[in-house]
Amino acid sequence: MTNEVKQEIQRQAGLLRQLSSGIWQAAELAGQETISASLLVNTLRSAGFAVEKGLGSQPTAFRAVCGEGGPRIGLMAEYDALPGLSQACRPCPAGGNGGPEHGCGHNLLGAGSTVAAIALANILRQKGLPGQVILYGTPAEETMFGKNQLLKEGFLRDVDAMLAWHPQTRMRCGGVMHNAMNSILFSFYGRTAHAAADPQNGRSALDAAELMNIGCNYLREHIPEGARLHYSYTHGGEKPNIVPDYAQVWYFVRARTRAMLDDVTRRVIQAARGAAQMTGTRAEHTFLVKGTHTLVNDHLSQLAFACAQCLEPPRFGEGCIQFAEALHRELGQIEPWFDTEIPRPVAGAVEYEMGSTDLSSVSHAVPTIELCVTCFARGTPGHHWAVTAQAGGEMGLCGTAFAAQWLALMGGRLAEDPRLLEQVQAEFQKRIAEEED
Repeated sequence: MTNEVKQEIQRQAGLLRQLSSGIWQAAELAGQETISASLLVNTLRSAGFAVEKGLGSQPTAFRAVCGEGGPRIGLMAEYDALPGLSQACRPCPAGGNGGPEHGCGHNLLGAGSTVAAIALANILRQKGLPGQVILYGTPAEETMFGKNQLLKEGFLRDVDAMLAWHPQTRMRCGGVMHNAMNSILFSFYGRTAHAAADPQNGRSALDAAELMNIGCNYLREHIPEGARLHYSYTHGGEKPNIVPDYAQVWYFVRARTRAMLDDVTRRVIQAARGAAQMTGTRAEHTFLVKGTHTLVNDHLSQLAFACAQCLEPPRFGEGCIQFAEALHRELGQIEPWFDTEIPRPVAGAVEYEMGSTDLSSVSHAVPTIELCVTCFARGTPGHHWAVTAQAGGEMGLCGTAFAAQWLALMGGRLAEDPRLLEQVQAEFQKRIAEEED
């Protein structure tokens, strides 16, 4: 199986480059990934997949299936970009126009998962193995909306195991628990007045929003280790001489577990209500997303490590090293080398990740693993123009080719050995039961 995977991914090298470049150039924000989704859909159809585009309420989501029977091996593609990170493939700030760009490497993620799915389907067909390869196109990861909404609408649950990955500055065989996260809009309603002539008749919604944020900033000292609060104003009034009757602030609230998150969120909502009471305004809140923490699967992590030992690690050539050195001179914090060592997973060990992803919700629905694959120089900051620069060139492609091999080989092993899948699913059921206790 290993040689077949290597050969198949090598045959798809041109396609991998084409897909990654196409998504990188399109650079579409969450929920707007029309060009990117179409590129992947058309590619999968050409490769013999039956594709349904537009899943539930998300026109840029898709489901692609190839093969028959079981097992059902799931993969996921992401392809949304981030605002304000436009950047040329150069090791210095360049080409930025304030537009969106792939500062999280989702062009690599979408391309790598798609090529892995095509390779795995081809190998199963060539070897006469039963099974289906099911690739989900999942938009809007950066807002935590895409997969959470797909789950609500009945998707992503039709696989026996879900294999995912993400471009990173390091290698990991799963075992990473992401923070649970809520995305919440707080809206305040007051009363307008002339800010100079009769301010006493006004009730400032902006004052309420600012007082809420002050309260939450004091709250930071008294929330559990690992919890995080972030916010941005989406509306703060029209003109300085009008007391604002409407203001809105958008919060991301994070914590290590869903239970911790519920408690921190309750206190944030109390701060909003208190701010409204102090200012004579009215507060409302709307949950955009209710996320959860990641459910790790040790059997999938052990399988990932075993598969990785059969593959050559990513090889970053002299051009990549020179690029990393130039980034180091520009930013200092980036180290001009690439971390390609894969630590052996330890059963029961969990590494906490302060960030969040809607993949965590999938891990509570089906057995799931997220591989971390080095695509960027060590020390590269996340959601930064330096990620955009590396994701658009050779550095990102080196790691992505390895990711595609890794995913395809794991899928092939699960298809070859039903006992592996039984162990994965038994652990998943045990962990779900523990969560419910």
